[in-house]
Amino acid sequence: MHPDTGRHYHYQPKNKDSGQPLELDPPTVRKHLAGWITIGLYAINPQSQRCKWIAIDADYNDAFFDLGKLKGELELDGVSAALEMSRRGGHLWISCEEPLLAEQCRVDVYNVALRLGVPIKGAAGLRDGIEIFPRKDRLAPGEFGNALRGPLGVHRANNHRYWFYDAGSDITSQLAYLKNLKKLTEAELTRLSLGMTIPDELLPKWQFVFA
Repeated sequence: MHPDTGRHYHYQPKNKDSGQPLELDPPTVRKHLAGWITIGLYAINPQSQRCKWIAIDADYNDAFFDLGKLKGELELDGVSAALEMSRRGGHLWISCEEPLLAEQCRVDVYNVALRLGVPIKGAAGLRDGIEIFPRKDRLAPGEFGNALRGPLGVHRANNHRYWFYDAGSDITSQLAYLKNLKKLTEAELTRLSLGMTIPDELLPKWQFVFA
């Protein structure tokens, strides 16, 4: 924590000898769940441009209402999403059965939001709206993308832990709920996103494009 501003900053853990980034392992996850540290997760594997999870972050007025609409619409499509509380709004988390193409994940969620009229931050100049993780279709070599606080982690701004709505407020119940959550498969995502694109005028300005 910065002593003057009170802001909390994150860092990427590295091996002290080689300087190489450390991979996420069970002991680190246990520290996260115990509240000793808070993990920030990056959605995309830059080597495959795929992700194991999708998250929708909302922290504006009516954020919970919009996340509820998205959750209901996704369920109609056969996609299970877990609604997590947050300090200024909430998160919707979708688990993937296997690593799925980031671009395909974004296209599907983007079109669900457009179908419902849910605002998307950065699209068409909007300052408030949902943010979809992964936030890029793909990463350039050496990039990591954008991190999001890992589920069930203590928020360092207020030292508070936020729970998923559909489970009891304890770690055991929460983990059991997540374990039983239906995972999105590649076949399902391909079917849902078939023929869909993100309109150019709605792409955020920071969208990375390969030449």
